[in-house]
Amino acid sequence: MTGHAGGDPVVVGIGDGLLRPRVLDRATAEARRGGGAVTLVHAHGPETPPAPWSEDAGQRAEAYLTRTAPDLEVSLVCRAGDAVALLVGSCGAGSILVLGDRHRRLASAAGHVTERAVTAAPCPVLVVPEYRGPTPPGTVVRRAVVAGVDDGPSAPAVLAHALRAAAGLGVPVEAVRVVPPPSGAETAEVPDAELVRARHELDAVVTAARRHGPEVPVSTEVVADRPARALLERAAGADELVIGHRRDGAATAREPGSTARSVLTAAPCAVAVLGPHGRAGSPRRAAVGESAP
Repeated sequence: MTGHAGGDPVVVGIGDGLLRPRVLDRATAEARRGGGAVTLVHAHGPETPPAPWSEDAGQRAEAYLTRTAPDLEVSLVCRAGDAVALLVGSCGAGSILVLGDRHRRLASAAGHVTERAVTAAPCPVLVVPEYRGPTPPGTVVRRAVVAGVDDGPSAPAVLAHALRAAAGLGVPVEAVRVVPPPSGAETAEVPDAELVRARHELDAVVTAARRHGPEVPVSTEVVADRPARALLERAAGADELVIGHRRDGAATAREPGSTARSVLTAAPCAVAVLGPHGRAGSPRRAAVGESAP
């Protein structure tokens, strides 16, 4: 059974503790759209020999997928070591790395794993919220993938990934370009000429992406606001938010930039982040019309 582009699987980070069906179900949907292979990665502590519980979480996740997704090829990597090194080492350029976000505490150990994985992974990192709070009053719940398309080098890859994700989900893309005001200024102080320029740049990126991507309806919006706030507002009620992070120096980038970090901390939906190594991943195949959990 084949995996993603180039035979690369969906890779899922497995933590200790409770079974994480929301994360595993999302990984299952991604694998079915991409070719059918899942690699579960469970990195545990440095005990030698391992404590009796060390492999339990990985084995329970493997058993869950064997029972709920017998059509998938599932493998388990369970060993002591650095979690990020094991996760990244299991990914290829055509993979997608799926991580759970249990409490949105990026200051926790799990949060540091997410930050480091975003920077180091050779593929997009999909962070799936395990528990969803109440929907804010007035939120319009709709089927859509929101793409944060900025003026940086990640913009084409972000939009291309959003198009593929939307094709797989059978939903449209909402491409958003956020123009931040000068530091300390109000959003009303963004010049109209800057908004017009941003509109032209967004339209150009969308036109180029649609030329090579799947046929997916795309709407566009240019807004003057703080990037994290604008993206979080538009992600409310959507299926997924796709963003890049702006730190390009692989030798010095230790964590996502402030916008990506703020979004990951408070996002109301799954967030796919393309870090500096995850932008050039091989295109992942998408079957139009399939839905994800």
